[in-house]
Amino acid sequence: MRLFRADLADIANTRKLNAWLMAVAFAMLFGAGIAALTLSGMVTRNTEQVVNTHEIRSELRTVLGLMRDAEIGQRGFLLTRDAQYLEPYNEARLQIGQRISALERLVPPDSEQAVRISQLRKGAERRLAEVDQTVALGREGRFGEALAVINQDRGKALMDEIREIVDAALEAERAALTANQAEAIASRTWLSASIIGALAATIVLAILSAQLTRRQFASIEQRRSQLALLNEELEARVRDRTRELEMAREMAEAEAGRAEYERGRVELLLREVTHRVGNNLAMVSSLLRMQQAKLDDDGARSALETARGRIQTISTAQRRLRLGDDLQSTRADSLLQAVIEDLADAALESNEITISGNFDPLTVAARDATTLAVVLGELVSNAIKHAFKGRTCGTISVSFVMNDDGVPLLTVEDDGIGFDETEGKSARRSGLGSMIIENLSRQYGGEIRKWKNEAGGMSIHILLPRLQIVDGEKLSEDRG
Repeated sequence: MRLFRADLADIANTRKLNAWLMAVAFAMLFGAGIAALTLSGMVTRNTEQVVNTHEIRSELRTVLGLMRDAEIGQRGFLLTRDAQYLEPYNEARLQIGQRISALERLVPPDSEQAVRISQLRKGAERRLAEVDQTVALGREGRFGEALAVINQDRGKALMDEIREIVDAALEAERAALTANQAEAIASRTWLSASIIGALAATIVLAILSAQLTRRQFASIEQRRSQLALLNEELEARVRDRTRELEMAREMAEAEAGRAEYERGRVELLLREVTHRVGNNLAMVSSLLRMQQAKLDDDGARSALETARGRIQTISTAQRRLRLGDDLQSTRADSLLQAVIEDLADAALESNEITISGNFDPLTVAARDATTLAVVLGELVSNAIKHAFKGRTCGTISVSFVMNDDGVPLLTVEDDGIGFDETEGKSARRSGLGSMIIENLSRQYGGEIRKWKNEAGGMSIHILLPRLQIVDGEKLSEDRG
C-alpha cells in the first residue's frame, strides 16, 4: 500500500513538474511569437520604405531625363527648323508635370524632400516657360530671336539649378536608403533570433510532451500504436481504391473531352468552309454583275444575269445554311425563307413584286436543303421574269409543306399573265431553268404539275415523295 501511495505521490509530483515546465515552454513560445510578429511588421515597414526610396530616385532621374529631352527637342527644332524634333519636346512637356506630381505623392508632406520637390517644380516651370517661348518664336518663323534667347545662357543656369535640386534629393534618398537597409538588416537579425527562439521553445515543448506521454500513458500509447497501424492499413486501402477510381474518372473525362473537342473542331471547320464557299460564290456573282455592266449585247447580258442569279441563290443557301447538332441536317424553312428574301430584294430593283412564303418547320439533310433552294430559286426567278410582262407589280406565293398524304410539297403561285399551255410547253422545256428544275426534282421522284390558277397566273406544284424528312438523331443513325 505504501509503495502504491509512493507511486501515486511520485506521479503527482511528476505531473506538477511537467505542468510547470510546459507552462514555461508555452510562455517562451508565446513571447517568441509576439517578438516575431513585431519584428516582421518592422521588416515590412523597412521594405516599404526601401521600395518608396527606389521609386523616388527613379522618378527624380526620369524628371531630369525628360527635361533634357525637352531641351534637345527645342534645340533640334531651332537649329534644323524641322518640326519632327518637336515630338520629344511635346512628349516630355506632357510627362514632366505628371512625374513631379507623382514625386509629391511619394514624399512626406512636411519633409525636406517635399521642399526640394516644390523647388524642382518651380525650376522646371521656369525652364519650360523659356523653352515654350523659344519654340513659339520658332513656330512663328522668328528663329533669330529664339536663338538669341538661348544664347543668353539663362536656360543653362536654370538646368544647373534643376540638376542641383535633383542631386540633393538623390543624395538624401541615398542616405535614407542606407539607413533603411541598415535598419532592415538589424530587424531581420532580430527576426531570425526570434524564430530560432520560437523553434527552441517548440522543441522543448515537444520533448516535455513526449516525456509526459511516455511516462503516464505507456499502455495507451501501445494501444494507440496498434490502432494507428490498423488505421494506416485501412487508409492505404482507401488510397489505393481512391487512386483507381480517380484514374478511371480522369480517363473517362479525358475521352469525353477529346470527343467533345474533336466534335467542336469539326463543326467549326465545317461551318467555316460552308460560309467561305458562300462568300466565294457571292464574289463570283459580283464579278458577273460587273462583267454584265460592260456588255453591249442584250442577249449576253441577259444570259449573264441568269447565271448570276443562279450563283447568287446557291451563295445564299451556303451562307444561310445552319447545320444541326449532327452536322448533317438543317431546317428547310429558315433556309428557303432566306432565299426568297434575297430574290424579293433583287425583284424590287426593277418593279414592285411581292414574294411571300409559307414553310413548315421541316428538317432535311443539308445537301437536300441546298437542292431545294436551287429549285425554288429557279421557279421564283422564272415567275419574276415571265409572269408579269407588261406589268409593274404582282404577287408570288411560295410554300413548302407536308400535304395530307405526308408527302413534301413545293408550291410556287403567281397572279401574273399566265401561260399558253399549247405554245409554252416546248419553250419552257427547252429552257435551261426548266431543265434544272426537272433534273433536280427527279432526284426525289418529283412530279411537276402546272396549271392556270383562278387569279389568271400560273401555279406549279412539285411533289417530292423520296425527299427524306428527318430529325437530327434519325439522320445520324441512317448515315452512321
